[in-house]
Amino acid sequence: MKARQPLFRFSWLLFVFSIAFAAKPAPGELVAKLPQVLNPFFITIADGRLYIVENSSTAHIYTVGAKGVTFVKTFGRQGQGPGEFDFMYLIRVFKDHLEIPGSQKLARFSLEGEYINEVKLPIGAFKGGIYRLGENYVAKDFQFDSKETTATIRLYDKNFKLITDIGTRKEPRGIEKINLVADYYSPRVAGDQMFVIASGKESTVTVYDRNGVRQREIRLPLEPIKMTAALKEAIIKPLKEDSELKSRWKDFEKRIYIPDHTPGLDYFDIVDAKFVTRTYKYQQNSVEFVIFDQQGRELRRMFLPHTGRLSNGILFCFYQGRYFYLRENSEEEVWELHSEKVW
Repeated sequence: MKARQPLFRFSWLLFVFSIAFAAKPAPGELVAKLPQVLNPFFITIADGRLYIVENSSTAHIYTVGAKGVTFVKTFGRQGQGPGEFDFMYLIRVFKDHLEIPGSQKLARFSLEGEYINEVKLPIGAFKGGIYRLGENYVAKDFQFDSKETTATIRLYDKNFKLITDIGTRKEPRGIEKINLVADYYSPRVAGDQMFVIASGKESTVTVYDRNGVRQREIRLPLEPIKMTAALKEAIIKPLKEDSELKSRWKDFEKRIYIPDHTPGLDYFDIVDAKFVTRTYKYQQNSVEFVIFDQQGRELRRMFLPHTGRLSNGILFCFYQGRYFYLRENSEEEVWELHSEKVW
């Protein structure tokens, strides 16, 4: 079986190294084997459908129900034409359609994977960093130079005319150094609101309305973690073991920069009106997740299976109070879908 390979394009390196079931399965239960999956890069579940993006330009659709998981179809192809992608980063599921950002487009498909239309992007949106907010668009992009990396978040109207700048974050390390635990700065959209998470010395979520007007700020009690030798090794280990880096590891290692402390989190999403975060606390093959309500009150902390660095793909999702994740079964040469209850 072809092993999953991380996407190590040059621009990627610069940024990175900065189910429903009638009977509930037991914790960690194997849900299904997925022989169609070879190089998974992204997973999401919505309304009884499982979508898995391959590390290329295609995606698989499955139905998920009381009788198990059933393969439906594979869609998408390499190219620049309508419905084609140079790289498919992720899938966002809406009530009646899918939206899939490419490097220079935002394509719309039916829930069954049939092409509808697409919008060309006249603006920068790094690695799928564009979100629809009503009729407007929220875009996150990066600029790189030898001294620093700059992340910007902006709000545009439906014709991509700038409405307002939301904010900017600068990382004082340029292309010469690769920060493996850079500060986190990213937008999310839920309903008619935008949530911007910023995590460095402290972690805050700032809420904006659909016009980019600031509404409130929520502080999350996620403190930075002091960098220890053990934590550093846990962060570097997946890179050292990566097949594409082994032959040039010594040269690559010279470019790595790891600060004295981590940010409070390295992942943020909004699920079932809850803030879902992932921290830098590891426990064997698990990593800590912390769930908050939208007032910033902590609901639960737990350790869940670690699926690897987010730069190599998001191989987990939350759906109907459960944590679903992909795991490669090397002995049987197949990818598997597993599940654990979280709330």
